[in-house]
Amino acid sequence: MSNLRRVLILLSILIVCLTGCSEQIECNSVQTQANESSEKGFTGYVVERKDDSILVVDPAYRDNSSNGGADRYYPAKWFSNAPDPQIGSYVEVWTDGRPENQPYPGQARAETIAVSCPNTPDGAHLSEEDAIRGGLYSPDGEKVRVPVIEDVQFDQDAGTWTIRMRDAMSTTENQDEIDIKVDDVEPVE
Repeated sequence: MSNLRRVLILLSILIVCLTGCSEQIECNSVQTQANESSEKGFTGYVVERKDDSILVVDPAYRDNSSNGGADRYYPAKWFSNAPDPQIGSYVEVWTDGRPENQPYPGQARAETIAVSCPNTPDGAHLSEEDAIRGGLYSPDGEKVRVPVIEDVQFDQDAGTWTIRMRDAMSTTENQDEIDIKVDDVEPVE
């Protein structure tokens, strides 16, 4: 009887370990298996989807004003071959090495996509990813052509998220920031 008990305990521990490992794999999931490039991939938030393509915008801008360009240039690319990352996800994408189309936002074929774990602060019902998605789908968020997610804050006392974004396609010199409030309510499945 004690051997049976030991086997059951070991099986229980194994199941708990495997369940914990699968959760970690989902957070850092890799969409299309390939040999990852040693170079850093393209990072940013998924702000739009069309079929199996995603638009990823990097919130870290480059100042091109010294060359006569925009004072805030936000790298943005459409990646095909990306069936799974949801809008609001923070991802790193490696391409297959084929030449990329250069009109803004650029276009490339994804070879490998790593999805970061969504952050859910203490006391929040929504994850950061869900809050971003809510902000992008709001009436103010839908007016933005190429959204740049600059900041995401959760106010536990007010029960709201503030998504700060701007339009990467804005032609105004002072690209205005937009603060969108998203109520922290449990998502409906």
